[in-house]
Amino acid sequence: MPRIAHLVALTLLCIPHTVFAAEAEDVEAIESCMTEAADSPPRSCIGKISSVCQEEPDGATTSGMDACISREADAWDSILNERYKAEMASAKAIDAERKGDGDDNASAAADLQTAQRAWIAYRDAECDRRFEAFKDGTIRTTIALSCTLDLTAVRAIDLAPSDP
Repeated sequence: MPRIAHLVALTLLCIPHTVFAAEAEDVEAIESCMTEAADSPPRSCIGKISSVCQEEPDGATTSGMDACISREADAWDSILNERYKAEMASAKAIDAERKGDGDDNASAAADLQTAQRAWIAYRDAECDRRFEAFKDGTIRTTIALSCTLDLTAVRAIDLAPSDP
């Protein structure tokens, strides 16, 4: 298991239970931000939840920052998972249509799955690299968690449904 996965697991154990209750609200806030964002893709929405969270009384401590970053990363991960499911359903429909047209080599769904697995491996390796670069400092976990947040958010934005 990559170092970043261990860090996230340890950080989640330290997060107060009330943070988990806010996940649906966080997801809604991010989705609303993306809908209203002036930039396309809406990268300005990355950090919206964690930055507000870090303004709370315990949010400025290292463990508070880590909890806030993990909280937002969880919301983006939920969005990413929903978008991946929708993209996979679309890819499977494309494959079915192509197979119906006689294309026995249709692979849109398999290609999406391969791309997602490669992206996960990249994200984990990149965030492990950043952790390793700062492993002698107390900021290492914050840097690794920020990496996970940023890369997950960008991937979720990249998997946005496209208009036909």
